[in-house]
Amino acid sequence: MSSKIMLVVMLLGGFAIIYTFTKAKHPIVTAFKSAMCGIVALLSVNLVSGITGCYIAVNPFTAFVATVISLPGIIAILILNILFM
Repeated sequence: MSSKIMLVVMLLGGFAIIYTFTKAKHPIVTAFKSAMCGIVALLSVNLVSGITGCYIAVNPFTAFVATVISLPGIIAILILNILFM
């Protein structure tokens, strides 16, 4: 049951991202800038992990979240990391 809910949430999120990028004037450039912002955010969180104590492991899931959802995805991972670690 939970895998079906996760699939629905992922599809809705994917449709929302596609809708957002198609409404932009230059969707490819907008998607590229968003992906770069997410990757830079992921790397900067890991760079300051010695000071803050928060570290996000770089794996295919976190790389996907960083490139597709960008900064809100990294913030969500950080919140989940703080709550459950």
